[in-house]
Amino acid sequence: MLTVATEMTGDEKRAAFLLRNEPLRAFGYKTADTLIQEGRADAVIAYLESLAGGAAG
Repeated sequence: MLTVATEMTGDEKRAAFLLRNEPLRAFGYKTADTLIQEGRADAVIAYLESLAGGAAG
């Protein structure tokens, strides 16, 4: 997860911060960290990859 986010942001510390703190509108404003804890890591990875591919978040 962190690898995908780091590729998007270009900075591992920023990526880690965003995964823990940035609410994701597409997921009811839950953070990626919360979603991972809920067992939804695959959905978060797919979301991040879609953003990296140019989709709007």
